[in-house]
Amino acid sequence: MKTLPRSLALLALSHLAGVVWANERRLGDHLSLALPFGTAAVELWRGDYQGAWQLTQTFALTTGVTELLKKHTGVTRPDGSDDKSFPSGHAARAFSAAAYVHERHGFEAAWPLWLGATYVGYTRVQARRHRWGEVAAAGALAYGFARWRVETLAPQSQAWIGPDGQGGWQAGVSFAF
Repeated sequence: MKTLPRSLALLALSHLAGVVWANERRLGDHLSLALPFGTAAVELWRGDYQGAWQLTQTFALTTGVTELLKKHTGVTRPDGSDDKSFPSGHAARAFSAAAYVHERHGFEAAWPLWLGATYVGYTRVQARRHRWGEVAAAGALAYGFARWRVETLAPQSQAWIGPDGQGGWQAGVSFAF
């Protein structure tokens, strides 16, 4: 699992090398697509076709619901350009990859993607296209759809109670992040 973040980091760095660093908004635009498509490429390269399909579902549901909300909520952007501010589409795309990797492979593999997706949100706020609440809403949508559609391969938190085999009872909790 540790090769996934390294592979994604190398893919993202190679993509970003061609982007003009002085334009933060453009960097966020590119990263919002590089994260989900790079994640899909890594999963396909690894032969995890089921995971790639689950990522596709997470991405499609997140972006589809985001576009429906943009069309029907009528929230004006901070720069006043239109009324399609809620939630952030760029952040939704980026967070769909982070949420998928988190659910499929665990937080250890996903934290670089969470960081990248948060940076995409930052670029949208700095460009006055969104507010932080709209970025957070995109992340919540992505995480909710990932929880629904993705089968985890990572260790899960557990709670148990039952007989201890000696006439008594045992209980416990274990946490996995």
